[in-house]
Amino acid sequence: MIGILTFYWADDYGALLQSYAIKTYLNRYQETILIPYFPEELRHRYRFIQFNKRDKGLGKCYRVVRQIIGQISRGVFYSNWKAKCKISRFRKRYLTDNSRRLRNSWEIYEFHKGIDTYVVGSDQVWNPRITEGLQEGYFCTFKTWRKSHSRYVAYAASIGSERLEESFDQLVSEYLDHFDAISLREHSAVPYIEKLCDKNLEVVLDPVFLIGREGWEALIRTNRKRRKGYIAVYYTEYNQKMADYLKQLEQETGFYILLLAPKNRGFHCTDNQVNAVGCGPLEFLEYLYHAEYVVTNSFHGLAMSIIFHKPFVVFPHSVRNARLSDILHTVHLEARIVEEGQTTELIREKIDWTKVDESLEKAVGYSKMFIEREILGY
Repeated sequence: MIGILTFYWADDYGALLQSYAIKTYLNRYQETILIPYFPEELRHRYRFIQFNKRDKGLGKCYRVVRQIIGQISRGVFYSNWKAKCKISRFRKRYLTDNSRRLRNSWEIYEFHKGIDTYVVGSDQVWNPRITEGLQEGYFCTFKTWRKSHSRYVAYAASIGSERLEESFDQLVSEYLDHFDAISLREHSAVPYIEKLCDKNLEVVLDPVFLIGREGWEALIRTNRKRRKGYIAVYYTEYNQKMADYLKQLEQETGFYILLLAPKNRGFHCTDNQVNAVGCGPLEFLEYLYHAEYVVTNSFHGLAMSIIFHKPFVVFPHSVRNARLSDILHTVHLEARIVEEGQTTELIREKIDWTKVDESLEKAVGYSKMFIEREILGY
């Protein structure tokens, strides 16, 4: 049995889709489960109502009531709650229906003795800025307690940048010794990780590419009726240049702007924009699939645009731009990054999808070879 340690718990489209993809792909060859590891330090991040551990009694009640009233007054309470429910249903149906949440390495060790291979990743499981420090479970520190032999493999793990702060180096080096094989998602992080371990590193694709277009189309209701053409926008940080670009694109094409987000983040482009808040992962896929154009600064927004053959442009991310550049380089579409002063003509330039698919097929094949060799043991 294969057990996966990843960000299945995050209320984030990309995290949910990559979790679905890696489980679905591995399940074709061997029984695979998502280990319900949800570090204690991260649980506050995706609560519907935020409060601090130090909040007690009336103070906690006051904070909860104030946030509920604030969401209602901004008209986002219902849409945010609806998105939370849809994401929970997706997670229970497609990822894991295990209600238990493991808090630390010891609980992972005790969880399931039938697991032969532990797979860590994909996603930024080794990025301490996201995980609020290095979480031991994502480095398989429980390996030291196991008497029986199991295999430990990192698949498309990410640190979110080219390197971490120097203060993490020694601990990361110790943690990496737990793995039998390591693959990363970004080429840019290879030199840094190589200095910290004596293992051969490989670079593989994010799991969303493993199941291909057909795998995702199986989840999409392609016959659902749509309004007039729209430009799908998925963003992970506000970008004024992107907003200006979208406003001009709307004027030139006549397509309306459809903003995709689990929660209403207040990104304003035009008065005619539609905020698709409250949509779940399946609707997110549908909206991208039926879009005329896609504008994004998100890795998974870009990845699904490539899979669905959508005309797209990418705006650089201020912090996590390496992963965008790497996948664009893989399929030879570096020119789709919007540079300073670039016009909207870029998004209307035709893409040779035959060549893109050929490049992607090679990279997918290499990723599957890594899985067969290191995870499945073929």
